[in-house]
Amino acid sequence: MFTEAEIAVIIENQEIEKIIDQFRKEFLEKTAPYFEISNHDFLSLILLSPVIGKSMANNSISFKEEMTLQKKARKLSKGGFFLSKDPVADCMKFLIKKFDVWEDEFYAIIHKIFNILFDKYTLDKANDATVSYKLRVLGSPYLLIRFISSLFLESEEDILNPGKIRKTEWEKLKLIGNKTGLSEVTLFNEFLEAFEVK
Repeated sequence: MFTEAEIAVIIENQEIEKIIDQFRKEFLEKTAPYFEISNHDFLSLILLSPVIGKSMANNSISFKEEMTLQKKARKLSKGGFFLSKDPVADCMKFLIKKFDVWEDEFYAIIHKIFNILFDKYTLDKANDATVSYKLRVLGSPYLLIRFISSLFLESEEDILNPGKIRKTEWEKLKLIGNKTGLSEVTLFNEFLEAFEVK
């Protein structure tokens, strides 16, 4: 999972910050016009959207999933909000209510961020099928591994052995991979294959 400091580094990219700022204004204007959230915290919300999508694969979010999402949101918020109101967790409520309306737009923003962060050389290395999946994970750039694991895993899960997943959730991850552009990376597809689908 990304840390607050890693989110801060990503938002330092001016192209990414411009995209986030514009999308944040659009989302708030249409969904929560009086709500305030920084670009850092809104990027955190965007990066949480695949986990929200996975949680909603069965058309509802269980109490356990809600607590997991709240915990992730608080870890990503700028400044930390352990016992006080958290802007990412609060804004996440607006997103969940209208997730069917905004889901594809959030994934499209992740796709743009992905294209800015990763060059062809990095992706070519991640696509080198002559090397085993586990060795490629260990040899891939830190940011690529963090990107995949932060978007698709719970904090205690391991990218090398992601564990069991329901078929509906697995299919949702595959769909999100298509919409975010990650399905173009062999490493990501092999990550999906590493799940035990039940």
